[in-house]
Amino acid sequence: MTFGRLVKLVGAAIVASAFAAAAAQADSASPAGKWRIYHPVTSEPYMVVEIEEKNGELSGHIVGLADGPADAICWSCIGENKNKPLAGMEFIKEGKWNGQGWMAVMMRPATGMVSPAFFRLEQDGRALHMTTGRGPLQVDQKWQRIE
Repeated sequence: MTFGRLVKLVGAAIVASAFAAAAAQADSASPAGKWRIYHPVTSEPYMVVEIEEKNGELSGHIVGLADGPADAICWSCIGENKNKPLAGMEFIKEGKWNGQGWMAVMMRPATGMVSPAFFRLEQDGRALHMTTGRGPLQVDQKWQRIE
């Protein structure tokens, strides 16, 4: 192998690794993936959810409860979700980037209430901060990325 060819191969390897690093960083800049939610009062694992990002809009559904029956239903939900299985239920809709995070409409399975929610991803992409509600009903949670 000639020295010139070796230089070209090393250069190509550097460029390829730069593109791979950029792709990995782009993935961590999106909240798309599976998240573990902790109970706001007990701090115990509560449920696993999955967030999808399609055409710049977020939506999310419940994968299942962390510690509970697989066939749990949403008895506190209202409307079309009343007494429907939690697993597979969409609970985040219409999430849009606002320059600082994502604003979405979120249904809280514990209460069945629907309210605006704000999501902010941590720098490393491994945690997602969620805030919903107001005043004494405000809930702040830190979700942990699991996939």
